[in-house]
Amino acid sequence: MSTSNGCGELMKSQSDDIVPDSAFDLLTISVSSECRDLCETEQHDCSDKNIDHVSEGTRNGDQSRTVNARRRWKLLAKALRHDSSEDDQILKFNLIELDRVCDEKDENIYVYRLADRYRLKIRLIGERPWTATELMGFNNTGNICVWPSEEALAYYILSRLNIFENANVLELGGGMTCLAGLVLAKYGNPSFVHVTDGNDLSVKNVEKSLPLNKFNCTIKTSVLQWESASNNQISYGSDRSRYQFILSADCLFFDESRSHLIDTIWMFLADNGVALITAPRRGQTLVHFLDECVAKGFYYDLLHCYNEAIWNKHLELIQTDGYDENIHYPVLVRMYKKDFDLRHA
Repeated sequence: MSTSNGCGELMKSQSDDIVPDSAFDLLTISVSSECRDLCETEQHDCSDKNIDHVSEGTRNGDQSRTVNARRRWKLLAKALRHDSSEDDQILKFNLIELDRVCDEKDENIYVYRLADRYRLKIRLIGERPWTATELMGFNNTGNICVWPSEEALAYYILSRLNIFENANVLELGGGMTCLAGLVLAKYGNPSFVHVTDGNDLSVKNVEKSLPLNKFNCTIKTSVLQWESASNNQISYGSDRSRYQFILSADCLFFDESRSHLIDTIWMFLADNGVALITAPRRGQTLVHFLDECVAKGFYYDLLHCYNEAIWNKHLELIQTDGYDENIHYPVLVRMYKKDFDLRHA
């Protein structure tokens, strides 16, 4: 499969036709030139399983993986100690400002401000006596904080609201905020947004955020465990069919859940749909995920520069001691079931 130098351009096989008004059409049309000179894009098809160049700079995979895990678990350990005095700013892009809402009875409700013009009321779980058992489960990391990948995905959505017009959208692993899905439901015009997480505590917390905001579409939250979905123990709702867009932020960290996540995306994604995933490389973690996606039958493209604010923040932080692009910078993966030609639009 040939590649091109343009931002978000892909070659397509001659036998595949783009479905009119598909999610991919809309995504294609929305790709602007705001990051074109800064962007680096990598493309692959499912006949090309050699993605060694994706892992450039991470050849010491085992050592890098150990360091990455230690840094992440250090933050979770702070939650165990109920230590909020050390705000690990380097782990966050800090593109979201938040203030506690004083007129609410619940002291854990905050106003999130994004890009100076978007406002969202979010309830956070707040400090609580976490146990080691709770924190070790992959379903619980979304209850600790808002990770940089969540910030990045929310900003990307806000810069591409038009592509979600009248679409059914599913968020997987949204944590205690389901930030991406809520931002889209409030400021976009999708038909339906379904925000999910595998952790019951997360979902119950999101349920408390929904009445605080006025949304432009029907929005639903529920517990969705990927293992159950991938084992066909649940099925997609017949009332909504499959989803034109699937959103997921920083859900690639645990090896044991990787194949279940991929199976779940395949199961719920419409044939002409697009999955948007933000996550850091974290050693070989992203590479292994993309390998399995290709084996499943997915096509994908990998974007480093996909939003001007995120990219500029990255350029600023890269000069800071302690910032590691491999660990901290979320790249964007766009996944789909067909080999499309983005240039036709």
